[in-house]
Amino acid sequence: MSDLDRRSFLGTATAASLASGLYAASSAAQDEKKRLPVRMAIMGVNGRGKQLIKGFAEFDHVEFAYLCEPDENVIPSAVKMITSAGRPEPKVVKDFRVALEDPNVDVLVIAAPDHWHALATVMACQAGKDVYCEK
Repeated sequence: MSDLDRRSFLGTATAASLASGLYAASSAAQDEKKRLPVRMAIMGVNGRGKQLIKGFAEFDHVEFAYLCEPDENVIPSAVKMITSAGRPEPKVVKDFRVALEDPNVDVLVIAAPDHWHALATVMACQAGKDVYCEK
């Protein structure tokens, strides 16, 4: 038989209830944090890059901060995709390192040719950014 008396039981139950409430409040704060805008820089907007723009544009909390593309011929159609989705026009740069220097950028999306994947991923991680890269 346990030595747990009524006063101890109520104290334990109150502490457990309080912990449960704090956990629920913490979970709500985490959910709110997840809804904050995610600011993306997309590296490579031809082919797969445009497919990714279309997919990410379906999420309300995604902001397109930069398009990083050296080929000026493919930029207008990528910008049009973003603005047609009701999003503000992103900054356009040829060198993705410019986006990595911006403290407001959260994620580098790498849709450039394969030989850029490793270097861009390492540089983005060194800059403290999250990375989305396929393959």
